[in-house]
Amino acid sequence: MFDFILRALSNPLDYWKILKKNTLTFKAHVDEGNGNHSFLFDYQKPIHWKAGQHGVFTLPAQNVSGKKWRAFSLASSAIENEVRIGTSIPAEPSDFKKKLLALQPGDTISMRGPFGEFHLNNTQKHVVAIAGGIGVTPLRAIMIEIANDLHPDVTIELIYAGKNGYFTYHDSCQDFCQHPNISITYVNTPEEVNAAIDTAVEKYKNTASYYISGSPGMIGAIKKRLRDAHIKRIVNDPFKGY
Repeated sequence: MFDFILRALSNPLDYWKILKKNTLTFKAHVDEGNGNHSFLFDYQKPIHWKAGQHGVFTLPAQNVSGKKWRAFSLASSAIENEVRIGTSIPAEPSDFKKKLLALQPGDTISMRGPFGEFHLNNTQKHVVAIAGGIGVTPLRAIMIEIANDLHPDVTIELIYAGKNGYFTYHDSCQDFCQHPNISITYVNTPEEVNAAIDTAVEKYKNTASYYISGSPGMIGAIKKRLRDAHIKRIVNDPFKGY
């Protein structure tokens, strides 16, 4: 696990965060539909993070078979005073996700982090974000902060790729769009994704930063498309899978 974390870290200031485990207390599970789930946790000691960052989670009280840790983006902003993670869970999940589903209120888990470069910085004015499926989780956190005027100079245009018309956190996204600095284009097919990206690139070119969150295959294909269009500022989640 530590080899993975060290590869993921690109900011030296993040290194100290992997040395300390934060204990989280489970409080609620939300079935978001279409195989996607949210898990909400409280914390006793203060945890500081930038919206969009991710943590590495373990279930120390559980005897987990197979892979014993998972990296999840935080779908919550620190202003919500809770840790929310979102993940897809298939019909035959891993033992880790089975035990995640079986958590009861008051159960505890551990988190290292949050850390990573998938967050806003002080130099941006325009962000074009591309999310695939449950990859919208870190962008939910970022949009919460923009909607609450924590980044008044930043505009974000989200290209959100769903599946068969399904979009996790759709109701929240509709609320975010009430803010003048947030707009969302909903798409379903690769062709629609590419057309929306091309429109955004034509509009902003290199005046925007481009954020990608989704499956490794999606990230790779979109990064290539953006690089072929000579886009320079591209940010994506550094870990693979959900």
